[in-house]
Amino acid sequence: MKVLVNALSAKKGGIVTYTKNLLTSLSEAGIDVTVAVPPEFSHPLKHCLMPIDTSRFSPARRFLWEQTIWRSIVKRHNPDVLFSSANFGLLNSSCRQILLLREGGLFDPDYLANMAPTQGVYASLNRSIRRQLMLASATRSDTIITPTEAMRDMVGLWLPNAREKLIVNHYGTLNESFAPTASPRKWRADGVLRLLYVSVYYPHKVPWLLCEAVDRLNAAGIPTTATITMTLREMTDMPGGSLDHAVISQAVAKGTVKLGHHDYGNLPDLYRSHDAFVFPSVSETFGHPMAEAMSSGLPVVVSDTSVNREICGDTALYADPYSVTGICDQLQTLDRDQGLRDILRQRARQRTLEMYDWQGHIDRLLALF
Repeated sequence: MKVLVNALSAKKGGIVTYTKNLLTSLSEAGIDVTVAVPPEFSHPLKHCLMPIDTSRFSPARRFLWEQTIWRSIVKRHNPDVLFSSANFGLLNSSCRQILLLREGGLFDPDYLANMAPTQGVYASLNRSIRRQLMLASATRSDTIITPTEAMRDMVGLWLPNAREKLIVNHYGTLNESFAPTASPRKWRADGVLRLLYVSVYYPHKVPWLLCEAVDRLNAAGIPTTATITMTLREMTDMPGGSLDHAVISQAVAKGTVKLGHHDYGNLPDLYRSHDAFVFPSVSETFGHPMAEAMSSGLPVVVSDTSVNREICGDTALYADPYSVTGICDQLQTLDRDQGLRDILRQRARQRTLEMYDWQGHIDRLLALF
């Protein structure tokens, strides 16, 4: 089978990890696969990459480019399946097209009501254009994949006539890599509660909530630090990032928060070197880091959203979105109760093994091909 993947959005975050793992797995399955990627994307299977630079395009211009130039490339390549893995597809594909929708914030009513208005007119216009182009792409695709049932239901409200094409395929985690060690870290082994938040920066990730929680826990007599895999530069460059930048700058100056990106290969050790994972994000499509933390055997505290509930089930503690008090209360509960920590660790690892295995995701995807 010959498969062409449009992964031109694989520039940062979960889509990069997803694309790298996808290419490896499809190649190992004997698929003749070619992946269109940004020029900066790297992978050992270089002969499978088709670098294309679309960085100078606005969403509308890129969509126009895809409907003309990219469509010609697809026609010449003549694949059996075109897998558009990040939101946008062809309106008139020359082959079977499968579209993966992965930008939940464009359809999440809570995000649109509470977070979107803080990001300015340009961001609002950009979001509206992206949503309309995504809906047009979905309408003309043969199959539409969403990573969660929650997102399927949200998209279905915008596409009532295409609901029969909406298929849920949960993402998977490389559970053999993200696994507890034989001798896991003891809780507060050095007397300090070490918290972790793995994510790239977007305003809906609201990392300032974790920084405020760290301050309150320290004030309550629980020595606490946090590692956040973001940078201040990301917050400076992003509309709506001023609050995060202001709060986190102070936390970094006090030494209670460490920032910085980590290579994907280093993440398993990063998870295992912390006591708990905190994910205050208020809008997700799936949330790879939640599954990675669960698979690693970390207790998890997350915002109480429909997607997070679907992913974590009874393996996490939930805090009201935007609530510093809620995060602190749940972390203090974990700090007091070793039995609860042990139960959550066991449940989390078992849930990822049963529901979020990477090979399971690939097998379900191949069945659609």
